[in-house]
Amino acid sequence: MKKNYTHLIFLLFCLLLISCSIETVRENVNIEGEHGFNFMESKQEWDELKTKNENSYFYIFLEQSFTGIGSETKITVERGKVISRHYEAYVISEEDGKKKTTFSYAEESKKDLGKHSEGAAPVTMDELYRSCLAQYLIADSDANRIYFETNEEGVMVLCGFVPFGCQDDCYRGITISQFSWM
Repeated sequence: MKKNYTHLIFLLFCLLLISCSIETVRENVNIEGEHGFNFMESKQEWDELKTKNENSYFYIFLEQSFTGIGSETKITVERGKVISRHYEAYVISEEDGKKKTTFSYAEESKKDLGKHSEGAAPVTMDELYRSCLAQYLIADSDANRIYFETNEEGVMVLCGFVPFGCQDDCYRGITISQFSWM
């Protein structure tokens, strides 16, 4: 009989955990960026726009440190398939603010995609929307500042979080510095 109580308590604990994380996600998907879109509205807009534009676009995934070290990965998608990935790592000069490329590559064939470990993964915006929801919008808003932003059209350009109290390079998430339909 004691074993049944243990299972029941474990089940209740799991249900409590699920209900808490569902509430956290519900709260976080309603965060609106400066262009007035929350996650669900952005995703709906994305689905309509990608159909209208034949699911062909490119975006630039940005990774930037406060130290001036950064990288950009340009992902090109044609008809819903990633067709190329270009990567550039750089340092921003403290003297003149110019970027100095330290490493770069181009993956322009299906067999080369994902060959390099540096840079953003060669994924579509649909995959980034899934990652946003599954990895970043589930963060505890009591312990983290949650970010979600779109461009003027409603396409997601920022999704992530920063733990409260963290000082440098704490952002975890997606940053898209440029998005364009082809």
